[in-house]
This record gives sequence, C-alpha cells and structure tokens, in this order.
Amino acid sequence: MDNKLLELSDKLKELKETKSDLDKQSKATNEEIDGVINQMIDLMLTEELSSFKRDGVTFSLVTQEYPSPEQDRKSDLWQVMKENGYEDLFTINSKTLAATVTELISENEGALPNWLEGLIKVSEKNTIRMVKTKKY
Repeated sequence: MDNKLLELSDKLKELKETKSDLDKQSKATNEEIDGVINQMIDLMLTEELSSFKRDGVTFSLVTQEYPSPEQDRKSDLWQVMKENGYEDLFTINSKTLAATVTELISENEGALPNWLEGLIKVSEKNTIRMVKTKKY
C-alpha cells in the first residue's frame, strides 16, 4: 500500500477527531451563551432596561416571534391562506411563511388576523442582540 495513502488516512482521522472535539466545545459554549443570555434577560426585565451600552457594544432585549402551523390544522391553514391570496406561499419555504405571518400581525395592529385564529401559533423567545456602537 502507498505510504501517501497511509499518511492521508492518519491525517483524516486526526482531522475528524479535532472536528469532533470542536463540535463538543461549540455545543458547551452555546449552552453557556444561552445561560448568560437568560441571566441578562432576567436582570434587564427586573431593571426595566430595553438596552444599554458597554465597551462599544449596544445590548438590546428583543423578542423574536416564531409562527408555525397548528399541527392538526395544517390543511385548514393552507386552504385559508390560499383563499386570502397567499397561494404562492406554498411553493416557498417555511421561513417565508413565518415572515409573511409576522408581517400580517404587524399590519393588523400586533394581532393575528381573525382568519388565521386557531390555525397558526406564534411562539416568542426573548434574546439579547449585540450591535457595535458607531464612533463619531
């Protein structure tokens, strides 16, 4: 067997092990980030802060919405969306559906339109957004 092949197999094995270690480290770091974000959310809510600046970064408390179909009413949802002029949505991915529902809520004074009641559920998740502050 060619020595180059054996060297490459050793290198591949080493790289795969490194990747596995990095994946584990990334997962642990993400869990730690989630914990810090949850603590920050609690403190910002307690102190009634929507944002603050520190070391050139603005930290903002934001609520992200995640609309999704009610599982047992998907076919009803598709029919109602089509009847209301959104038939082209069903050739597009679920993120487009989520964005459209978010827009409909925004246009309806923050409420889900009546024709979507019971067909869509909107989950919310608080998080912290970080933006570098511009220097002038």
